[in-house]
Amino acid sequence: MFSASAEDDQLKSASGTNLNPASSAKIGGRANVGMSAIQTSLAVLKEGSALGAKVPYLAPIAGLLLQALTMRDEVKQCKQEWEVLMQKLSNVASVIVDVAESCRAHDINEEELPIGLRAILDTLRSDLHEIKIALEECAETGGIRKVLLRTDILRKIKQYDGKLLNVLQTFQAKLALDSRFALVVQDRKITTTHVGSADAGQAEAITYISHEPSTPQIFFGRDAELAQIVHMIFTNLGSRPARIAILGPGGYGKTTLANAVLTHDRIQEQFGDARYLVSCESLLTSGALLTELGKSLGVLKSAPDALWSRIRTTLAAKESILCLDNFESPWDQPSEVKRLVEDLLSRITELRQVTIIITMRGTERPARTQWTLPPLAPLETLNHDASKEIWTRIAGGYDDYAGKLIKAVDHVPLAVNLLAHLAQVTPPALLWKDWTSKQLKAVQRGQMDRLESLEYSIQVSIDSGRMKLNPSAKGLLGVLSMLPDGIHMEQLDEFKHILVDMDIISCLHVLQQCSLINFMERRYQPHPIIRHFSNSQGFLSLKHKAFLEDFYITLASSKPYKAQPEQYAKMVLEVNNTKSILSNLLKSNHRNPEKLINAIITFTGFHRSIGDLSDTLIAQAVQSLQEGYGDASLLIRCLREWGNLHYYSRDMESAKQKMLEAEKLCLSMPKVNKHLHASILHELGRIYFLQSLLHEAEDTSQKALEIYQSLNDVIGQGNIHQHLAKVYRRMGKLDKGMASSQKALDCHKASNNSLGQGYSYQRIGEIQLKMGRLKEAEDSFQQALHFHQVANSILGQGNDYAGLSEVYEDQNNLSQSQISAQKALELYVSVNDSLGQGNAHRQLGNIYYRLGDLDKAEASYRKGLELHKAETNAIGQGNDFQGLGRVYMKRLQLQKAKDMFEKALKMHKQAQDRGGTKRDQQFLDQVLSQMGGST
Repeated sequence: MFSASAEDDQLKSASGTNLNPASSAKIGGRANVGMSAIQTSLAVLKEGSALGAKVPYLAPIAGLLLQALTMRDEVKQCKQEWEVLMQKLSNVASVIVDVAESCRAHDINEEELPIGLRAILDTLRSDLHEIKIALEECAETGGIRKVLLRTDILRKIKQYDGKLLNVLQTFQAKLALDSRFALVVQDRKITTTHVGSADAGQAEAITYISHEPSTPQIFFGRDAELAQIVHMIFTNLGSRPARIAILGPGGYGKTTLANAVLTHDRIQEQFGDARYLVSCESLLTSGALLTELGKSLGVLKSAPDALWSRIRTTLAAKESILCLDNFESPWDQPSEVKRLVEDLLSRITELRQVTIIITMRGTERPARTQWTLPPLAPLETLNHDASKEIWTRIAGGYDDYAGKLIKAVDHVPLAVNLLAHLAQVTPPALLWKDWTSKQLKAVQRGQMDRLESLEYSIQVSIDSGRMKLNPSAKGLLGVLSMLPDGIHMEQLDEFKHILVDMDIISCLHVLQQCSLINFMERRYQPHPIIRHFSNSQGFLSLKHKAFLEDFYITLASSKPYKAQPEQYAKMVLEVNNTKSILSNLLKSNHRNPEKLINAIITFTGFHRSIGDLSDTLIAQAVQSLQEGYGDASLLIRCLREWGNLHYYSRDMESAKQKMLEAEKLCLSMPKVNKHLHASILHELGRIYFLQSLLHEAEDTSQKALEIYQSLNDVIGQGNIHQHLAKVYRRMGKLDKGMASSQKALDCHKASNNSLGQGYSYQRIGEIQLKMGRLKEAEDSFQQALHFHQVANSILGQGNDYAGLSEVYEDQNNLSQSQISAQKALELYVSVNDSLGQGNAHRQLGNIYYRLGDLDKAEASYRKGLELHKAETNAIGQGNDFQGLGRVYMKRLQLQKAKDMFEKALKMHKQAQDRGGTKRDQQFLDQVLSQMGGST
């Protein structure tokens, strides 16, 4: 243990805190050295004279400082703001000259400089070079001046201001460790000035800003977090005061929440006037933090040599609550500075009378402090209702455009607040128009400041120390912003091969630390507004963009029925990313449009097979072909795929329209692509079948078969025979159906087509089931299931399980029948196949009916009926009505049964289902007979 004075000396030495804001500005006896004297000293040092003989490394730094200071009068843009920065450059220059003089006085060589000082000088040299370039851009040279945006200049000046302050304060910490530089430490005053303030030309040199807690006037959507923090504070108040970190991205309301805590009724009653809010926004060292804490506690005015003791005494005198706001500023610094800041925080949190809250950007809490468990989760965006409340309270009204705006900015509190203030003057409709063209640049009021500009607030996180230590993180953010689904955890190895020039894991770690990305549902994704910002700033390199485009075009071109399980899983994981990349490529002038369109056609078939029936991408491809690259065969294939999407979404009229449009193009081509024409006829046959136009379905399919036979296309013939088997089964021509099924199977075996063999066995099983050949039907469905699993056909597997369920029902194996029906239902749900779901519910109704559970049977039939009505599927509705009629007949609800059977009969006739019609009539006759007998 240290004594009080020894402990103070130790803390001062470690954190560089012996800076007295009220101390003299004397520097080695040069209290009133003017700018010209400083420039003279820099010139001498630059030339390597006796002053700099011991440390020639200072010469180029002196030269850069001299150049910057001599450009003072040449600056024309943002002159007042540059003037404030010039004062800080002058301070830096004085320190450099003092260091050179101390080296000469104590005979210190470069190698003997304090540890780490050389690295600071390297950083300073780089910063000065940037400042010199920026000054040149703002200077008028030869009547020509580069035109720059004022906001960009102000942002740069503010960055340089922070960098120079960091250099000055770090100098203090380093030089304080070496007695040979004692005069520099004791006499040098470091001040900060607010660049870009209301009166920058007469900016007053002040140290730091601190705030008293104030009750938030606008506070919605954080009640749960407020209640949790208050609970954490009072749970172990007597034995172990809370240590709470309010974390989250910039602009999420961390400071507002902290103020709400400090002004909460219970907190005010408990702590009285011992409630402190210390702003750390401009603090870059532990010394600056200690000084600001002393100011907030009112113990800074006397001698500075025992500051920590006075702070400790004040905090230990009674129960108090202390919030260190924007704590990332002093903490997110080079490792040595961070360690000192964490040490100081640890000393504060060791005090048993003080409750500690910090707010900081990111997701990582500082080390060396025992935080209260369970910790408060990082803040998320607001819900819609809270965003609407904030908007209404500020803007005074709310409309649809306001709703669009708060949704567009993802309900981020700062963005909602700024837009609502803008809406006091500008109608939301105009703000929405501004947003659609400018995006984040539209969310700004006043000067470039983290509380006045959403873009600037994000830039603060991008410019954080952690991001600077890992420059590749910004590049990975650019990659992630290009992908709507981000990167799935299982795809990390894949992306390591794509992005070979970056350490993806460390980049992801940094981006998470800085709250720039989320990890949700095993995916790394940027926050939506961060995605907007990243895309607008061009973080994605051309090299990485090219790598990603090639990867996703190759992935989109993969045929799902030929893909290995690992490749197929990858295709599923990347479906939304693939869709986005292909869409963006269509909007650009891609170097190989034919390859791109082919990839889109293949990919559309894939995402249709997994239940994604959106047609935006294929519609975009058709428009692109019609307006530009006009390859007729590609256009026909796109129209066919578009029609297939409508077919599987059960919009048969739209499906038929696209197919007829495609057929018309086929017939108009000088040399018609017969394969393509036959495939269009095949699709038309399938549409006619679902519209219960069975003769049209047969005729169209026969035309397609003739074309395939003329081309000796075995696969095409197999597909048509397969479809004809389905048509003949519906017509009741089971022998013709079986013959067509066997021909289809032979063709698909000859071509080694797994998918085709699966559907052929399925057709054979359906006909065998109709014929009552149950064991053969079971074997056929099992064969179909095997081939559909090989071909990754989820829909095919669903149909196979549905067929097996009917077989098991007819075998009186009702438990196995129910298991198969449930499995079929799960598969249909996974691919969003409403018709299949309706059929599965109808089959479950049959099983429950057989089991005597009439209530469950009725519920299942009604679910099936609802789905079949939505699909306008006549045969499905007929089967559902028939099932309901049987339930009511069993309950002796004869009138209801009669109504159901009459509806079933109507639907089965409409569907030309002879078997269904025959059964409906039989049931109806039974009901009428019972009704006559009862009468």
